[in-house]
Amino acid sequence: MRFPFQLSGPASGLSPALIDSFLNERITDATTGGAASQQPWRLDALAEGWRRLGLRSGDLVFVAMPNGPSLLAHFFGVLAAGGVPALVAPATPVARLKVLFETFSARGLVTPRLPELDMAGLERSSLLGSETALLPPSQPPPLKPGEVVMLTSGTSGFASGCVFDLEALMRNAFKHTGAVGQREEDSVLVNLPLYYSYALVAQAFATLLSGGRLVISGPPFNPESYLRLVHEHHITVSSVTPLLVRSLLAQEHLPERLRVLTVGGDALAAPQVERLLKLRPGGELYLTYGLSEAGPRVATLAAHLEPPHRYTSVGRPLPGTRVELEGQRIPGQGELLVSSDTLMKRRIGFVEGRKAHEWRAPGLLATGDIFEIDPQGYLSFIGRLSDFVVKGGEKISLASVRRLATSLPGVVSARTEVIVDRVETNYDLHLVVTSPELTSESVRRHLQGQLRRTETPRTIYLMSTNDSRAQLGHK
Repeated sequence: MRFPFQLSGPASGLSPALIDSFLNERITDATTGGAASQQPWRLDALAEGWRRLGLRSGDLVFVAMPNGPSLLAHFFGVLAAGGVPALVAPATPVARLKVLFETFSARGLVTPRLPELDMAGLERSSLLGSETALLPPSQPPPLKPGEVVMLTSGTSGFASGCVFDLEALMRNAFKHTGAVGQREEDSVLVNLPLYYSYALVAQAFATLLSGGRLVISGPPFNPESYLRLVHEHHITVSSVTPLLVRSLLAQEHLPERLRVLTVGGDALAAPQVERLLKLRPGGELYLTYGLSEAGPRVATLAAHLEPPHRYTSVGRPLPGTRVELEGQRIPGQGELLVSSDTLMKRRIGFVEGRKAHEWRAPGLLATGDIFEIDPQGYLSFIGRLSDFVVKGGEKISLASVRRLATSLPGVVSARTEVIVDRVETNYDLHLVVTSPELTSESVRRHLQGQLRRTETPRTIYLMSTNDSRAQLGHK
């Protein structure tokens, strides 16, 4: 059996047989205590199963699986059948799933247990221990075999995604392995959700290509269990977010055998970088920057090889990645523009906020992030232009929250207020309403139907249209 599309470059040797070997021999599922799967994964069986159910080439399938080998198996199984996989959080509310189906013109869903989706013509079935749902074909497939959709994590809305060629994602993974020195003998721990572009590309795909071993854990993160997993599974490569770094630093101890630690997802303060290096003498520490739209890695700093004044940098761009600054109101600072051979091909879905205008030219992407570039080409993150916040490690599109709030009858306008304290970043929602029957609790119930728990506002404030503040331009 061959994939129904061509691959070249680092992915040229990718085959169903190689992926079968990876899934069955080089992955440890720490979410089940290391227990083996009940049956070996075979991509030809998965592909044949999807085709038997009626999946066509180019049909989009949402893979809503928890962290584990089954998620990767179904991801590649859909690809092997000629379909287009899109990873989605397994806890996605039913109302949002329905919106995603409609917005993306999707055909299918695979999950451990199907939710009650009230959608006409939905055919339910099972496939190698997972439950599937497939809508009857109503229009030509919107995508092509070999394409992958990565849902964005809030920067462009709750119902948008990026279309990639699988080959581009594999190229990005290959560049990442070179930037952090990942090797065949490495054991790599995944403890971030695999529906994050970083975990999927820079960890799972990178390990597939480099020939190493992948140990899959998953959220929620706990410092004690993390340290135990690193010790028990002889982990040599691990990736964490700054939020997790702060939890680990409180332990005042990191495993000595952990050769490579990479940090990405947000800025890390220089004193924290210094403490990480002191806690791991001789260890390698890499600070990374990227975004889903870029496939996702853009730049990497080998902090253990750099002087302290570079600890606030995310390093230089990966090979083949070109960057420039736009709108330099302050000399040397501006919005970062990126060009590379791993960028997304296009957007899909309902794009909200400033991301709808992110292309500056063909192949030149505006990141929405303000950077400084020094004379040696090192990038330093300054701040964001985007209309989103990072809360509990999740990116939340405030434009989408406001749109959901104003979809409620009786709400005439919505404003979000970002709250930053010593603990975390959060936001409040201020609404102008016409109906006296609306309450903060009823609005919250409405939002909870489409938002995950971490995405809901801290506090919801209601204001009548008769209030003088509303008449003075509440927005």
